[in-house]
Amino acid sequence: MFSAMTRYYRLLAHGRTTLLVVFSLSGFALNALAQSSQAPQKSLTIESSNIQPPVALGRPMLTWWDVKIPGSALVVGKFQFAIKSDNFLFATLETEELTLNGPEQRIRVLLPPVDCAQSVDRLYVDISFQGKKYSGPLGQQILRVPFTTKTVFMGLIGESRLGKKRSVRREKIMERLRFESLIPETTNLAGETKELVKTIFASIDPNDFPTEPLAYCGYDVVILLDVEFRNLRKPQLEGLLSWVQGGGSLFIEPNGVLEPYHLDFLRKLTEEDRSGLVIQVDPAGKLPLDSTPSGTAPVAIDSGLGSVVMRIVDPHEPIDDSPEAWQTVIKALWKFRFQSADRKVISFIEGGLDGLPVQKTVDSPDPYGFDQTLYNAESLKGDLLLNHLTPTGVQIVPLWLLAMILIAFVCLIGPGEYFGLGLLRARKLTWITFPLATIGVTSLTVWLSNRYMTAGETRQSIEICDLGSRGELIRTNRFELLFVASTHSVLTEVEKGVFVPLRTNQRQQSNVNLPVAATFGNPGMGGVGTNEDGQVRPMPNQAQGRIPTQFVARQNLVKWTPQINRIMSIPGAASVPEIDWTQFELGKNEVQFLESHVIPPEFVRRIQAQLGLEALVACFMGHHRWAADGSPAWRSAREASNSQDNLWIMQQQMIQMQQQANWAQQMQSGNSRRPVDVSLAYQPDLFRWIHQASIPSAELGQFALSRQTTPKGGRRGDDLVLLDPSDANTWLLAIVVPKNDGWILYRKRMRFRDLAGN
Repeated sequence: MFSAMTRYYRLLAHGRTTLLVVFSLSGFALNALAQSSQAPQKSLTIESSNIQPPVALGRPMLTWWDVKIPGSALVVGKFQFAIKSDNFLFATLETEELTLNGPEQRIRVLLPPVDCAQSVDRLYVDISFQGKKYSGPLGQQILRVPFTTKTVFMGLIGESRLGKKRSVRREKIMERLRFESLIPETTNLAGETKELVKTIFASIDPNDFPTEPLAYCGYDVVILLDVEFRNLRKPQLEGLLSWVQGGGSLFIEPNGVLEPYHLDFLRKLTEEDRSGLVIQVDPAGKLPLDSTPSGTAPVAIDSGLGSVVMRIVDPHEPIDDSPEAWQTVIKALWKFRFQSADRKVISFIEGGLDGLPVQKTVDSPDPYGFDQTLYNAESLKGDLLLNHLTPTGVQIVPLWLLAMILIAFVCLIGPGEYFGLGLLRARKLTWITFPLATIGVTSLTVWLSNRYMTAGETRQSIEICDLGSRGELIRTNRFELLFVASTHSVLTEVEKGVFVPLRTNQRQQSNVNLPVAATFGNPGMGGVGTNEDGQVRPMPNQAQGRIPTQFVARQNLVKWTPQINRIMSIPGAASVPEIDWTQFELGKNEVQFLESHVIPPEFVRRIQAQLGLEALVACFMGHHRWAADGSPAWRSAREASNSQDNLWIMQQQMIQMQQQANWAQQMQSGNSRRPVDVSLAYQPDLFRWIHQASIPSAELGQFALSRQTTPKGGRRGDDLVLLDPSDANTWLLAIVVPKNDGWILYRKRMRFRDLAGN
C-alpha cells in the first residue's frame, strides 16, 4: 500500500513537472510570437532619388523617393513625412495607403509648401512607415534648398536619363532663358545685380513628368525640346496645359514626328495667337519650318494667364545665342513689364556743413531690389481680409433656454421638493436632494454651454476666380476663415488643391469685437502652441492623403483665434455663370472715372443685369487709378457697427472729393498738378484687400522686371498679382458676388475696346 502511494505521488510530481515545462515553453513561444508581431522585421528602406532636384521654399515641393523592399512580396502601408529644419517642425504628411512591389520601386510625393524666416540650405525629412508587415522609422533624408539669401527662380527641363550628354546647343538655350538675362547690361552695377539672382534648372526624364497641374507649381518655367516633348503622354500634356494657362511659362520646340494628341495640345496652347501660327503637319507628320509667320523666329503667345514661346527650327542648324536674338523670348517667357522699375539712384537727406539738411543721391547698389538681406519683400497683408471675414460674435446658449433652466431649477428646489418629499414623508432628505439638484442643473448648464460653444465653428470665405480672355475659369484661390469658440482640432477636406495655413496674430481675443490683424507670409503652419519657456510657437500643419488629388488637413485651433487658410486649385471647381464680357469693354477715352474713383451707375447696371443686383464692382488700372461702385455692401458687419470710424471715413471721403473737384478746376485752368491721392486708405477692407492682391504693392525683386509670377500657392500671395501698373493698355475688372458662406470674386484682365483685336 505504501509503495503504491509512493508510486502515485512520483507520477503526480512528474506530471506536474511535465505540465510546468509545457506551460513554460508555451509561454516562451507565445511571448516570442507576440514580440515578433510587434517588433518590425527587417524593414524596407527609403532614400531620396538620385534624380531629386533642389526644392524652393514657399511652393509645393515635388519629390521622388527610391524604396527598397526585402523580397518580392507586396507591401501595403502608409508613409509618414515630417518636414523640419533643425528642431523646428514645419509640416507632416501621411500618405494614402500604398501597395509596393519589391524589390525596388520609385514613388513620387508632392510635399506641402513651407516657409522659414531664417536662411536655410536644407530641409530634413523624417520618414516612417506604418503597415501590416513592416512598421517603424526609416531614418532621415535631406532636401537641398538653394541660395535662400538670393532671389531664386526654378526651371524644369525635360531630359532623358538614357540620352546622350547634354549638347552645346541645349546648354546655350538654357543659359539664355535664365531670368538673369532680363537685366540689361547697361544697368548700374549689372554684374553685381546678376549675382543677386539665380536660376536653377532641374533635369527630369519625360516619364517622370507629373500629370497634376499643381505639381508644376514648384517651378517658374518649363523647357521642352525635341524628343522630350514627343515622349510626353496625353495626361502629362493635359496637366502641363492647365498649369500654363493658370499662369505658368513654357518654352517649346516641337520638332520631329508628332502624335495627334501632341497637335491637340499645341492647338489648345495657341488658341489666343493672333500672329498667324498654323499647327498643321506635313505628310511626314512634322511641323514645317514655315508654320510660324516669321520663319524660324520664335513666336510669343499669351495662353490664359501664362506665356508660351514656340520655335520651329531644324535642331541640327547652329543656334544664334546673341543676347539680342533672345530678348523677345525671355521678355515673353518671364512676363516682362511694360516698363521696368529700376532704381538707378538713391536719394537721402543728411546734415550739411552749416547744419542745414542737404539732399544727396548715390548710385543704387541694388537697382531692382533683389538682395533679400536688404529688402524684405512685403507679403500680402491679411489684416484687411481677416477683419472682413471675422464674425462680430460667437454662438452662445440662447437666453430663453437659460431662463427655462432657471425656472425649472426654482420649481424643483421649491414646490417640487416641498410637495414631493411631503408625499413621501421624507422632507428631511432635502439635505440630499437639494445638493443633487444643484449639481445636476449646473452640470446640464455646463454641458449645454460646451455644446453650443463647440458647435460655434464659423467658416467664412472669399474665393478668387481668375478668368481667361473668353471668360473661362483658369484657376481659383479660396481664402477661408476658421473661427472656433473652443480649442479643438478642425478638419478641412481638400480636393485637387494646395492647402496653406496663413499665420494669424498670436494673441488670443478675449473680446471678439476687438479688431484683429494677421500677416500673410510670416513663418508658421497655422494654429498656435507654447514652448516650455512659455513662448508662443506655430503648430505644424498635418495632412493625410494624397496631395494635391485628395487629402484632409488637420489643424489644432485655439479658441477665439481666427485662422485663415488658402486653397489654390488649377483650373478649379467653381462654376462661372454665362456672362457676355463684351458688354463690359471700354475705350481708352471712357476711363476718366478712374480718376474720381467712382464707377458710373450705367456701367454698374450692365454688370448687375447679368450677375444680380447684389454684385459689387471694382476697376483697377494702377496704384492710383481705381474705382468702386460705392455700394454700402462693401463694408462688413464689423465695419458697419463702428459708427465713429464710419463718420471719420465719410469726412475723409468728402475731403478727397473736394480735392478731386479742385484738381478738375486746375485742369481746366491749365494747371495739371494732381493732388496726392490718399482716399484708398479710407475704402472698405474688402476693396483694399482686392487692390493689394491684384497690384504689386512694392515694385521690387521680380516685380521690378516682371508683371506677374507663376502660380505657387504659398503664403506670400505674390502669385495673385494680375495687373501691370505700367501698362496703359490694360485694366482689371473685379466683380464680387455674395454666396452662402462668403463671396466669390471674379477677376478678368481687360484690354481697351480699340485695342482688343491687337
